[in-house]
Amino acid sequence: MFKYINQGFYPLSGLVILISIVALVMHYNENVDKEEKHNIAIFPLLAIIFTVGFPLILSYETKVKIAENINYFKNNTPLECGSGFKLYIVSKDRDWQIVKKDSFTKNDLIIRADSCDLNKEISR
Repeated sequence: MFKYINQGFYPLSGLVILISIVALVMHYNENVDKEEKHNIAIFPLLAIIFTVGFPLILSYETKVKIAENINYFKNNTPLECGSGFKLYIVSKDRDWQIVKKDSFTKNDLIIRADSCDLNKEISR
């Protein structure tokens, strides 16, 4: 599942953790009144939960979508897959194959299975 985490979340997570450390330092500052201390203490917890939880949820959804599309492919259901600005109809009948357990390939073209959608008009 960690394989599908968007790499753009790493710098964001670092920034949020840095801001959280600053907020925690402010939390222990004696010049801040009690009401503001509670607000400052909640922020780092919520920020860390968001920056860790959100990418994990997205990567899990990607993994599930890949598994569904691979299953459709194995059942010979045509999929509509995108690569750049082009759309391809992917199915066993069109000589596509599964590669790396999460992608489809034909000739020199490799398309990851999460970029595919089931097109009900094609699958009839």
